[in-house]
Amino acid sequence: MRDFAAAAGRLRSLSLGAKLLYTAFTVASVIGLLVSWRLYGAMVQDAGSAGYYAGAAVVAPAPAPAQTAPAEGPALDLGPELELPAAPETPRVLVEQISERKLLEVTHFHLFSVPVYVLILAHLWLLARLPSWLHTAGVVAAVAASGLHMAAPWLIRGAPGAAALMPVSGVAMLLSLGAMAVVSTVDMWLPRRSRRGEAAPPADAA
Repeated sequence: MRDFAAAAGRLRSLSLGAKLLYTAFTVASVIGLLVSWRLYGAMVQDAGSAGYYAGAAVVAPAPAPAQTAPAEGPALDLGPELELPAAPETPRVLVEQISERKLLEVTHFHLFSVPVYVLILAHLWLLARLPSWLHTAGVVAAVAASGLHMAAPWLIRGAPGAAALMPVSGVAMLLSLGAMAVVSTVDMWLPRRSRRGEAAPPADAA
């Protein structure tokens, strides 16, 4: 926690143990973001966000036509009254929306875990040697994206037309938090800058 109270640029002067610990956290964070994106796809499947969170009718894929061997011999003209009926329309399947209790449980879990996750990554981001405006922009983007992503299921539940909020906020969260993790890790392992005429002290001595 003492490291988090330091000024920007502190990452490069951390001890080797701290760098290894924070690097392990950022790597796990990026993997977690990718797994979350894959999990989202597995949950909603073909129904999409509107079907999963609000319940919606989706078009089921039409069955593949049966492969029949061509009959030998001349073709018969059966006339219009004996023609085979047209293939039935593709059926529409009603997808049941997620229950309110399950959605409350998921939201409850994320309200306790996501803010802590963003807090740690944002602190590492603020310790990187970057312009102050970029520090602020990164924090605003991460907080806004994660907040919108947690609120999106409830917004879609009330307005299925807002289904795009889920993937859009998810991509924004992936990019903002992923950038924080990657940039912080790269900056952490760069050589520490020293004052003119002075040698940079070893990281363990900082």
